Amino acid sequence: MLFPNPTRHLLFTFIPVLLLTGPASLGGPQTQKPKAPEPKRLTFSEARRLLEGEAEGNLINRPQSFTRTRLRSGQVIELHYPVAVSKREARTLKAMAAGYGLLYESEADYREATRPRHILEDLIPDGQAFVSAVPQLVARLQKRLRTGGQGLDYSRASLRRIDLYLASYQRTHTTADADPQLFQELTAYYGEALKRTLKGEWRVRQERVDRTHTQSEPNITFEAGAGELKPWSSVFSALYDEDRRGMKLTAAFSSDLEAARLAGR
Repeated sequence: MLFPNPTRHLLFTFIPVLLLTGPASLGGPQTQKPKAPEPKRLTFSEARRLLEGEAEGNLINRPQSFTRTRLRSGQVIELHYPVAVSKREARTLKAMAAGYGLLYESEADYREATRPRHILEDLIPDGQAFVSAVPQLVARLQKRLRTGGQGLDYSRASLRRIDLYLASYQRTHTTADADPQLFQELTAYYGEALKRTLKGEWRVRQERVDRTHTQSEPNITFEAGAGELKPWSSVFSALYDEDRRGMKLTAAFSSDLEAARLAGR
């Protein structure tokens, strides 16, 4: 679960794995971040052949469990040894039980593929560009919902209309079906609803992910900057969090407003 309590958005920073991938789209030309290099998956026997004559485990060595090796070619290979499981478990864990290898073309590729990643990296790569595009994104959401300019007035009733759309959407999509455009539209509208209710404003915050990477987060500040909410986190939970999928944005709205009330005490 991403956020265990009503003040979750005030404390949330990042998740150190890449959860979702997909093209960035904010209504205009965007600078695309390069996708993380994906390793080549090998069978256990293929990986073992590549390790012949190499100093297996020269990066990490957990004998008969897991090794990471820098090959003389400059490539990096991870070898996951077979796991002893019962026959019953083997039916559902066959691929894992058999062992496998992951081959990266270079150490640089390995570091890039495995570095911590903010969940917004591919969904909203540029927070400032996102904030500038909020009006256009809201207009696109209205077109998507076929409201004809009516019904999306930043009220709870309008959020209920969006909840109905999301219920239909989720019947035909899984949490793996990342759609950055829909995510941006929903975040723009939901954030605007919070901003107007709280008489707040958008603020782009640079969140440090690791020593060399930061992520720009489009957040909502209120009470003259004393409090801050992360509207994108509620939208992410509603769309992609397996533990909270199906969460209604109307319920998230109440939760966020309560968090704001507590923060303003």
